[in-house]
Amino acid sequence: MNFERGRDPKKTMNIGKTVFDYLAEHPVCKPMNDLFDGSNHGLDKRDPNAKVWINPNDQFSFNSCWCSVEDLWDWMDGKGVMVKGDTPEEKKKYWDYAVAEVNDEDQVMWMIRHYYPWFDKMTTDFKPHEHKGYERGQIANPIKIKARVKDCEENTKRQEDVIIKMLAPFVEEMRKDLEWGRDWRQTRKEFRDGYYGIKRTLYCLGIGYMGACNTPEEICNLAWVNDVVEAKAYYLFLKGKEEKGEITLPDFKWLSER
Repeated sequence: MNFERGRDPKKTMNIGKTVFDYLAEHPVCKPMNDLFDGSNHGLDKRDPNAKVWINPNDQFSFNSCWCSVEDLWDWMDGKGVMVKGDTPEEKKKYWDYAVAEVNDEDQVMWMIRHYYPWFDKMTTDFKPHEHKGYERGQIANPIKIKARVKDCEENTKRQEDVIIKMLAPFVEEMRKDLEWGRDWRQTRKEFRDGYYGIKRTLYCLGIGYMGACNTPEEICNLAWVNDVVEAKAYYLFLKGKEEKGEITLPDFKWLSER
């Protein structure tokens, strides 16, 4: 969707909409604060020298700062002091992400950006549905749950390996469900019901731990590891649409490093 504003020729004649009217209608540029409260109380909205404090709703893509009228026009064009980034190229990456997040009906853009650094870990050649011998239905190369070892680093690697092998196969299953047109929220709920049993079992076997965290940490934390599965599955689903030319994705790799 193109959010680039159209210049209102009437604004130079002091009639028609003001920059603040356009800002109030803008789908991406949303201040959290009341621009005409406090130090701006009684401000003439048509004063060309007006300055207002902007505390943006999107704290990831946009700065908080004092803005002139021209700064506000620039912000609605995806440039200027309000948009993060040191160069026009960087500002465009932030702007593209802000636009994508506004259009994100399933609210997964933030999740993909947040968990992108862990996508490379969430991969495995372990295929639990491929069996050897139809009569007994035994799985090929089953996971071996080894006893806890004394070396802390080795123990963490061992636990990560088991957790990844248990959960990573769901990435492809979820991606396929999304390609088949299944509702994201319903699909996610069904998979989460399965995750709970897996995580409880792993926890009871001494594999991983439960701990609340606001930011991703080691995969051994069973409280959030399934979020990586969901984020990667949706990302691969979107990548498939991008490869078909249906959409253009933000630069998640670059964004995740910010």
